[in-house]
Amino acid sequence: MKKTLLVLPILALAAGCVETEGSYGSGNSTSGGTSSASINTRNDGGYTLVLNPGDGVCTAVYDEPTPGGTEMSALDCSGDRSGNATVSYDGAGTPARVTFGGVGIGGGTITF
Repeated sequence: MKKTLLVLPILALAAGCVETEGSYGSGNSTSGGTSSASINTRNDGGYTLVLNPGDGVCTAVYDEPTPGGTEMSALDCSGDRSGNATVSYDGAGTPARVTFGGVGIGGGTITF
């Protein structure tokens, strides 16, 4: 619960108004350690991702949720980090997991 509370203020600053608390998950990173992510619904029906790949933070926006589909977006990261993240949607069009990778952030998959 504490990790979610720390991520939500960053998300609010990065994405504007958020309707729900969203989903949170964590997993192992290829760079070692644990990465975490929060994904929240935006007012327009899309999603905003906040990824914590160890130290630093990355954000991404997803505009086309499709039941059973995937959507890739460039990550906007702090420092000299960069990368991409792909969200996989379940049969209802809700984010089920995110797979990420890039420079300075390692890579991994987080299930929500």
